[in-house]
Amino acid sequence: MTAIARKLCLLGDFSVGKTSLIRRYVHDEFSADYRATVGVQIHQYNDCVDGDGSTVELSQVIWDIEGSRFGKDLIKNYVVGSAGAVVIGDATRSDAASSMASHARIFLGIMPGRPLVFAMNKCDLVAKDERPQVGSLVEEFGGGLVYTSALTGESVRPLFRALGMRILEIGA
Repeated sequence: MTAIARKLCLLGDFSVGKTSLIRRYVHDEFSADYRATVGVQIHQYNDCVDGDGSTVELSQVIWDIEGSRFGKDLIKNYVVGSAGAVVIGDATRSDAASSMASHARIFLGIMPGRPLVFAMNKCDLVAKDERPQVGSLVEEFGGGLVYTSALTGESVRPLFRALGMRILEIGA
């Protein structure tokens, strides 16, 4: 089995669940105790990803970047060198798509051509037919859209694996 290491970033506004998604993915746990990330937290996780007819062990260095509203200058140093990013929105917020688009533009402005995957988190808090429809993000930026719940674990592993597959596809 081939093994590769890549840096991934999680971007999104404050309290959309970036840290909770990482905690669910890496440790398979959830905590309702909210503490805003200040700066960046870095996590390491190895996962097996299917790519190009073979399985690859992807050693992920996951950067949990604070939900800053200060823009590109503040997060540039955190994002540089990323192979890809997960852009996260909160399914309970009406402005989720706009915010996610803003984070996607910032990331791609710093790391053009790198893959994105979009996560609409906290989907357990809204009925399926009331989930925000943000397919326009996929049309504009490419990548995929996954509805997730860090609380229940819904689609968390597939979210990270989707980004891993996209990274392997483009060779980032």
